[in-house]
Amino acid sequence: MAYRIESIDLFVRELPPDRMVFAIGKVKAKRRPRAVWLCRMVVSDEKGNSSWGVSGDRPSFGWLDKRKKYSSEQKYDRLKHLVQAARKVYLGHPKFKTPFELWYDCHGQIQKQGRDQDHESLSASYASALFERAMLDAVSRLHNKSIFEMVHSGALGIEAGRLHPELRDISIAKTLPPKPLREIYIRHTVGAKDPILAADLPKANRLNDGEPETLEEYIRRDGLRYFKVKIIGDPESDLARLERVWSAVVRAEQPVVTLDGNESAHNLDAFARFVESFEKRIPGLFQHTAFIEQPLTRALTHDPSTAKAIAAISKKKPLIIDEADGNTTSFANAFKIGYSGTSHKNCKGFFKSVMNHGLCRVLRERKGQDAFLSAEDLSLMPLVSLHQGFAAVALLNIAHAERNGHHYSFGQRQLTSREQQLARQHHPDLYTRRKADLFLNIQRGKVRCDSLQCPGFGIRFEPEWEKLTSLAKWKVLW
Repeated sequence: MAYRIESIDLFVRELPPDRMVFAIGKVKAKRRPRAVWLCRMVVSDEKGNSSWGVSGDRPSFGWLDKRKKYSSEQKYDRLKHLVQAARKVYLGHPKFKTPFELWYDCHGQIQKQGRDQDHESLSASYASALFERAMLDAVSRLHNKSIFEMVHSGALGIEAGRLHPELRDISIAKTLPPKPLREIYIRHTVGAKDPILAADLPKANRLNDGEPETLEEYIRRDGLRYFKVKIIGDPESDLARLERVWSAVVRAEQPVVTLDGNESAHNLDAFARFVESFEKRIPGLFQHTAFIEQPLTRALTHDPSTAKAIAAISKKKPLIIDEADGNTTSFANAFKIGYSGTSHKNCKGFFKSVMNHGLCRVLRERKGQDAFLSAEDLSLMPLVSLHQGFAAVALLNIAHAERNGHHYSFGQRQLTSREQQLARQHHPDLYTRRKADLFLNIQRGKVRCDSLQCPGFGIRFEPEWEKLTSLAKWKVLW
């Protein structure tokens, strides 16, 4: 079948101020800017049918590009211009035969533009992925199939061998589960400054807004089992905090913990010593830790000279990459150095993750080594980005996902009253009401997401576009 892009528009959904501050390092910081970017793409087919598609992401410029050579304002502006340039790339390829063919051609061009303009490859992947998902949503809707059904039917035209020689004769659909997950465990992120126990939060500092404010309160209310803990690269401080975290999560039923370094380790030997100290000092938590995410800087991650040390550390705990996963071949390269996996995030690319999933299976079967995808992304907010995040995780068969951005905001006040009503109507499994607000419905540590198996990429109804602001005209809210 042949398709044509009819139009692409970019919008902004403003977010209310966070209820709590969030930190991945030593300094508390507000998550900025206060917005989600949305892409609307209209696609038609050769039969004359047309459909809308949508995607959305927070413009997390500070995570995408951590270099100090650009200010926050410059990083935001540069990311906006890169996304606007990516829009022109897609509009420059209006006719396409398969979604994969369009993505393949556009992604390479966007990455080149990023390099030419001194962007991190991760930023270019973000820009590419925003349009990739909107296109996939529209095309899936034209076929009246869910994204899961589109992958399994072969309608997306995925040619994984063009990126990974190991997958040249492999059917991607056969590497995926026959059915999507119907429920997914929430892996609750514990920020570097989040209060752990009641003693960490004086009464005078409490919000008293009816929602949990400490980790132990969330465990008690939501029945959490999975946790993601930020470490800041200060071994003594990290270990002391991990001891407090363990005192809380040990009360959970069969707890599973992951650590996230967010590139905080600049010295490989120092990180190796931290892992040894962690094992000796907090053996209970160490045994319940599944993996450590992105401990080293992205440049150091891909340094082949680190292979011997990485292999030694990996014997104690698997290591995965995240910020270092800027290119389509980043995971394959990191695996050769000794990393066991990479994170799936829709903002890094859907096709990339689907192919990485297939590559993991082939590596396990052929090399007998552990290889896996994790599901990350704290920034996902309802409706669009959260729904598409869960839909992708359900397809990739990842049992638990970092999904507690709601912890730092209150309900879904960024949605219009009509959108909240439609969300409750079409997704009663995913949302619940408490008082006058809509919240993610977490029961026994997990959410049900059957309702996301619908035509398109997890989105059942259009946002109220007229209530949003054009990206070009939006005044940034910090």
